[in-house]
Amino acid sequence: MQRNYLKFKTGNSQIRLLQDTWHSVYQNSYDEGLKFLIKGLNLPIHSIDDVVEKIEKKIPIQYILEKWSFYEGEYHINENVLIPRPETEILVDYIVNKFKDKKSVLDLGTGSGCIAIELSKKLQTANITGVDLSAKAVKLAKKNNAQTENCVNFFTSNWFSNVNQKYDLIVSNPPYISKNSSLDESLKFEPMIALFSENQGLADLSKIITDSINYLQEYGVLMLEHGIGQENYLREKMIKEGFKKIELIKDLKDINRFIIGYR
Repeated sequence: MQRNYLKFKTGNSQIRLLQDTWHSVYQNSYDEGLKFLIKGLNLPIHSIDDVVEKIEKKIPIQYILEKWSFYEGEYHINENVLIPRPETEILVDYIVNKFKDKKSVLDLGTGSGCIAIELSKKLQTANITGVDLSAKAVKLAKKNNAQTENCVNFFTSNWFSNVNQKYDLIVSNPPYISKNSSLDESLKFEPMIALFSENQGLADLSKIITDSINYLQEYGVLMLEHGIGQENYLREKMIKEGFKKIELIKDLKDINRFIIGYR
């Protein structure tokens, strides 16, 4: 009985410490993040000082917890991969509802593997592949792969450099922030290679569109996440490269965020 009481008391003191530290850093903003952090830590913990130090550095709670939910799964994450975001769930949901007949899918720049793995759960008869330039990202994606029975084939590749087959569907959330842009403070802990791209943020998107024609089956589909205001350039690029039909999809803020090209 005494042991349980001490545990409860220690948990309360750690919560107060986290709350005090949090409010000294963020004042009264972002209290939702504090709630997620406290819930995810399963207090009490022995490494509370380490957590406090990370809060003081404004390290995102997702990297403090080293896990985050996406779509229907929970993902191990670290500083080698982007934090999964709710907007990207729209991409997964759209594919699940409109392209469930696809038998082969390639996820370019897979990061934590969240897009590929969630698709593997829903498209259970499809062969899903995920590639990334970062070997550390691929290692983490393979760790996350345990949550699906239709396991994804993960390997390292600089976009299509190590890809040697054609797919019914190619999907990607590539870097699309211009290198001339000032970085939001919330992004400074995420891998720069997964955020920034040359040519006003369009270089990687453009390369994927150009090269994907060689890796899509007849009537194959390319679906990309992109930045604000990039859709007109990408539409023209897709038309130039031979895509027959172009479709735009909006994000949670009703902003054009995804583009689909039909071969």
